[in-house]
Amino acid sequence: MTTGGAGHKPRRWIAGAAAVVIVLVIGTCLLVSGVLSADEPAATVLTTSPAAPPPPAEDWYDLTTYQAVESGDGHETVPSIGIGVGKEPFSRGIRGSAVSPAAQPANFRTWSTAGRCTRLSVWIGKDAASSPADGVGQFVIRADEKDATTRQASIADAPQHVEIDISDVDRLTLLDVRTGRDAANAWGTPRVFCSAPPGRTV
Repeated sequence: MTTGGAGHKPRRWIAGAAAVVIVLVIGTCLLVSGVLSADEPAATVLTTSPAAPPPPAEDWYDLTTYQAVESGDGHETVPSIGIGVGKEPFSRGIRGSAVSPAAQPANFRTWSTAGRCTRLSVWIGKDAASSPADGVGQFVIRADEKDATTRQASIADAPQHVEIDISDVDRLTLLDVRTGRDAANAWGTPRVFCSAPPGRTV
C-alpha cells in the first residue's frame, strides 16, 4: 500500500506542473497579444483638404471709388451730378471742368482693369449745374491706347448712355475735351462689370 501510494505522487506532481505550464503559456500569449495590439499603428483616417474657394463672382464696380493709375487735374469726383436737360441726377459722378484740348487733355482718368472686366456703363453729357454755354464737349473712352468710342454733347442735350465691351482691356481711360466757352462735362455713374475690382479703393 505504501509503495503503491508513493508511486502515484510523481504522476500528480507532473499533472500539476503541466497545468501550471499551460496557465503560464496562456498568460504569456495574452500578454504578447496585448503588447502587439498596443504597438499596432492606429487606423489611418483619410481626410480631404478643404475645397478651393470659388472664383470671385462678377459684379458691377463703381469706378470713382477706385484709385486711378493716371489722371489729369481737371476731373473732380462728385456725390451726384445732373446731366443736360435730364431731371434725375446720377450718383457718384465725375465733373470735367478744366479747359482740356485734345492735344493736351487735362480732364481724364485711367484705371487698371487688367483684363478682368468685360463691360463699361456710363452716362455722359454737360453738367446741368454749370454756367450755360453754347459749346459742344467731346467724350472719349479709350481701351488701352485706342479710342473705343467718341460722343458729343451740349448743355441742351439729354443724357446719353454708353455701354461698351472692354474684354481683354488692361487700361481704361475716360477723357473729355472742353473749351473755354463750354459748360463743364459730366460722367454719371461710371462703372465696370468685372471679376475683380479695378484697382485699390480710394
